[in-house]
Amino acid sequence: MEKNISEYIINYIKNKKGYIENSNVVEVGIGYYFKVAKILKGYGIEVTVVDIKREVVERAKRAGLNAQLDDIFNPKLEVYKYADLIYSIRPPRDLQHQLLKISKNYEVPLLIRPLSGEYVIDGLKLVNYGGEVLYIYER
Repeated sequence: MEKNISEYIINYIKNKKGYIENSNVVEVGIGYYFKVAKILKGYGIEVTVVDIKREVVERAKRAGLNAQLDDIFNPKLEVYKYADLIYSIRPPRDLQHQLLKISKNYEVPLLIRPLSGEYVIDGLKLVNYGGEVLYIYER
């Protein structure tokens, strides 16, 4: 799973910008699953991981990630302002509306990898990448 998601993100950024160096992505709701963020960081992408739980943010920092405490229902502009992409892996459906709102407000594309068998909110386009079901919103 992490290989396909990270590959998709890398290719997406390359297609949009022409390069991945100095690119910025934000993973919202990182939880304790750091694999995708670490892969992206290994490619030189600036990755910021966000969670509402202080313990998660501290653990992500100890794992070498740039982690921010943030509540997406009251988001900090500076976290998302310069992002090339916002993504979230298995976000609860009730958070997806807020993720889309942030994406639209800050004019940043959004990628969601839902739980298996779960439908995402309207407004996102289905992408099948290497057997991985992803949904993207682009302006």
